[in-house]
Amino acid sequence: MAISNIYARSPFIIEINELAQLGSKVELYIYPYGTTPPTSPTYTLEKLIPASNNLQTLYNVSPYLLEAITHDQFINNYSTDGGLLQVSQYTMVDIYRYKLDSFTNSYVLLDNFTYQAYDGYGYYSEGMNPMQGEYYHLDEQTYYYWADPNNNPSVNQLERAGTFTAYLTNIHTVEYEQIGTGLTHSYTISATDNYNLYRVYPSYYLTGNILRIKIGAIIVREYTFMPMVECRYTPVVIDFINKYGAWQREFMFKASYENLQTTTTEFNLMNKFATPFASYDEQTNQRQQFNTNGKIGYRVNTGWVDETFNNNLQQLMLSERILLDNQPVKTRTQGFDKQKNINTKQINYVIEFEQNNDLINNIV
Repeated sequence: MAISNIYARSPFIIEINELAQLGSKVELYIYPYGTTPPTSPTYTLEKLIPASNNLQTLYNVSPYLLEAITHDQFINNYSTDGGLLQVSQYTMVDIYRYKLDSFTNSYVLLDNFTYQAYDGYGYYSEGMNPMQGEYYHLDEQTYYYWADPNNNPSVNQLERAGTFTAYLTNIHTVEYEQIGTGLTHSYTISATDNYNLYRVYPSYYLTGNILRIKIGAIIVREYTFMPMVECRYTPVVIDFINKYGAWQREFMFKASYENLQTTTTEFNLMNKFATPFASYDEQTNQRQQFNTNGKIGYRVNTGWVDETFNNNLQQLMLSERILLDNQPVKTRTQGFDKQKNINTKQINYVIEFEQNNDLINNIV
């Protein structure tokens, strides 16, 4: 795979440190996937060298790329095996590096590279410009989804299993193995692109499956998706942008609660006095409220989970885009203790969310 990734919530540093340079320049050509790069740079960044004995110049291009990435509309594409990812959820960028030559006093092109940029991030421990070679935007582990065996799976039920994003080429094969039977369904990718893949093949919805991404006979990624039945509570569906900049779906299986919190502003009224006795209307407010509005809060329980769920929860807490039952929310919970099975035999997390919009429509 020739194209590298940029996870733009973390700095992506371009270095120019060449002999006989007075300064440097970086040109960014930002454009949607599948379109032609612009004829002129979207952004041009220039610097002079700090000193004659320090030629290094550094540029962080991530903030310019985030402007081009949006997650305004969530679509759980469950109509085809490999639906394409919306191009608004990532962007292409061509980066050209130049040095300002001290002999000619003009810019000299050094090289240029093409990247895909996502609204993701790397951890501090991963160093500078992490995960450039990561093309499968979901961590390898076991995931659980809500299934209802008492009803024939409808389209909406099938969509519960969710999708995940992977950048694949025509050397890849996607294989689903039904749990319990060993039956498989597979297909070969025909064109290089970012795909929204089934996490669970529709025919295997009630049993779950192992999903493998393969190059020839070599398994490069393997995920297990297991159905969970919840008879007492209605599970809450959480969709969020994970560390790879892709949508990820999790379920909160146990009890959930809603609450309302209101806000208001008050001021003192100046009452009108009636003459000739200088009386006032006792039914008139002395303090008047205005700008009254409210937000819905939610408290959910994960149900009993394995300690590997800590990783999912960490990415959820760090996400800047979360949907709860398809409604935009943010986390009220600001932290959690990472439980371990060896210490706590049964792990259940309680998480609080808050609606990310006012209850009364006040958009102007």
